[in-house]
Amino acid sequence: MKLKELLKLMRLPILIAVIVITIFSILYYFFGFQLTLVKDTGVVTRVFYTLFYQLDITHETTLTTWFLSLMFLLCAVGFMLIGWGDREKLKINFVQQGIYKLFSVVCIFLAIAEMYSKQNLLVYNSESLINLFVYLSLILVGIIMFIYVFKQLINNIKIAKRRIIINHYFKLTIILISIYLILVAGENYLLMSGHPITLIPYFVQLVKLGMIYNVYILILKISDNYNL
Repeated sequence: MKLKELLKLMRLPILIAVIVITIFSILYYFFGFQLTLVKDTGVVTRVFYTLFYQLDITHETTLTTWFLSLMFLLCAVGFMLIGWGDREKLKINFVQQGIYKLFSVVCIFLAIAEMYSKQNLLVYNSESLINLFVYLSLILVGIIMFIYVFKQLINNIKIAKRRIIINHYFKLTIILISIYLILVAGENYLLMSGHPITLIPYFVQLVKLGMIYNVYILILKISDNYNL
């Protein structure tokens, strides 16, 4: 099976899983604690609680953790298609293709991080201003590189209808990345201030889920367009 066929085969199951995780995460936030208060902890109650817990996006070492890891791996496969594809067909240079290879490695790293329950690598704990500057600089450089290489590929698409559709996914991904960073900054601020963060982790993780899904679809559509 070709790598692109694998990405296309996983599209519907991934979409269904994203919807299910979103629904169960919302349900767990509102009803998860109530389930722990039920006096009759029979089989049905335990099954429901386990299901809610495993599909809640804020918990670690759960089915959702492994699903996010899988999504990062699928994105890594997509970046590999572009990173090791025909440069003449893609109309990109050596440096641009190298960036896609780098993104593939980064996605593999993020997949491993999810497996080890490091859900939010952007939560910042150091008090050093120098480390903070380096940390934020790396994030900014990564975003700039992402915009640069994808914008180039999208602009090279000849069919206007396809270019417009793919550009919509690209813009939505950038919007979600921006929202995610703002939410993470808010989460960091609340943590450092000692304020409760009961709800914000749900927003952070659900936006991350949507962000990864959009990157996955974006890569899939580009690989289809360039017949990788």
